[in-house]
Amino acid sequence: MSIFRSKVLKWNGWGYKDSKFKVTDKGMIRFTGKRYSIGETDLPFFTQWVQQVLNIDLTLRNIPRQKFSSRELPPSYVPTKFLNALKETKIDYTIDGLARLSRSHGQTLYDIYSLRHGKCFPRICDIVVWPVNHKEVINIVELVNQHNIVLIPFGGGTSVSGAVSCPANEKRCIVSLDTSQMNRLLWLDQSNLLVCFEAGVIGQDLERELIQRGYTCGHEPDSYEFSRYSLK
Repeated sequence: MSIFRSKVLKWNGWGYKDSKFKVTDKGMIRFTGKRYSIGETDLPFFTQWVQQVLNIDLTLRNIPRQKFSSRELPPSYVPTKFLNALKETKIDYTIDGLARLSRSHGQTLYDIYSLRHGKCFPRICDIVVWPVNHKEVINIVELVNQHNIVLIPFGGGTSVSGAVSCPANEKRCIVSLDTSQMNRLLWLDQSNLLVCFEAGVIGQDLERELIQRGYTCGHEPDSYEFSRYSLK
């Protein structure tokens, strides 16, 4: 999932890179990509609705900026003693700039507007870690506690409450704990209709696992494809 996020999902918006609304040369709105049945389809009625109800001039072009360069991002600060201790655990991690940036915001209007208009956040996480099980999470929590380091859990990045935003005045190292590698079904109690998944499972994967066993969760929020579920 660490590769999936950077390769497939938009870094400055919602959803997949290949799935978006595009205005054709003829002034028609088209939905691109082949992930959904509506993909690569002109939408004349939607075009008319956008023009009449939202009063949008489709001839205007607002070109999003490209990715931030490493020089534009806040530098990573990771204490040497903590980094050495983390390496001993064999837990996967990165200090890559874009990886840090994409895990330091949710999907609020402020978040996306800032990214699409070239305004980086004053503070982003310093390092991203990917535990693969409960024991590794415990190891990380113990490490950050020993070294007086901030830990922010990161799920699907769909938060609209500012929960994953880094405090601008925080001087300590900030670790983003990405739960994406923890996505397994742990147990299913058929008698009581209870199920336990790890914290990193996303909605569509959870539903697929349940359907294979003859069950359904039935919970489908707007963030179904990308938000992480922690169910028990």
